[in-house]
Amino acid sequence: MTKITEAGWVDWLVIFNELSRGFIEDAAIAPQHGEDPRRQSAMLAIAARAFTLFRSALTLLQQGELLGFRIIVRGVVECAMHMEAACTKPEYPKILLDDDKASRLSRGKAFQKIAVNLTEESNRQLQRFVMGDGTKPQSLNLGDFSKSSDFPRYHHIYREISADAEHVTWTSLCRHPQEVPDGVHLEIDPQLTDFEMFDTISIMALSAMTCVKHLRESLGITQNEAEFSALGHRYIESSNCIAPASRNCGKPRKKLERPQSLFTCPT
Repeated sequence: MTKITEAGWVDWLVIFNELSRGFIEDAAIAPQHGEDPRRQSAMLAIAARAFTLFRSALTLLQQGELLGFRIIVRGVVECAMHMEAACTKPEYPKILLDDDKASRLSRGKAFQKIAVNLTEESNRQLQRFVMGDGTKPQSLNLGDFSKSSDFPRYHHIYREISADAEHVTWTSLCRHPQEVPDGVHLEIDPQLTDFEMFDTISIMALSAMTCVKHLRESLGITQNEAEFSALGHRYIESSNCIAPASRNCGKPRKKLERPQSLFTCPT
């Protein structure tokens, strides 16, 4: 955690969090609809979800709850993958709707097996629902998004966090028992390794920047490009200042200014 702080990551995330809320709120007031308003609406919703998760993850990081932080970051990465797909795939709304329908049908069939006390009418309605309209909707596979993505690392880290933190797996459970001199201690809030910290915090920042970049391009926002680029350069600088042997990590850093107009919509 010390190396992360020294490299300026927490300061970077705090600044981004402050700016992103105003950006999404302003952007949603009068969006400049393109050829597909439904797809653009989905992008705005993805951004709102990403920034909500971003703020939650930052709060956990500042409180030192690092495992929870890593788990929440998985959701930010997922949003970045969806945002890229929404921006590059005209068929994205249909993909999302088909996946939602497939999930509803699957849950309906599962519920049908345990719903033993339904009235006759309720049972008929449930049966009509699970029968559907005769078509079989396709479930979404996030891996398909990564095949044509400029950031295949997203899906890799998404799966890594799923396996070592988000889900109950042998790997994730092994985080909690910690060997101590007099036996084994059960750690409630296990720490992350230096590599995991860098991996998590850097992918969180990159995912958030991806969401903002695509939304800015979709809405045609060209203002404050210099400020946005400055955050990108700071991201690169912080990425290069994380190795244990780095001589720059211990040096005082100039505090980032907080430009209020970074994500302002053009008038």
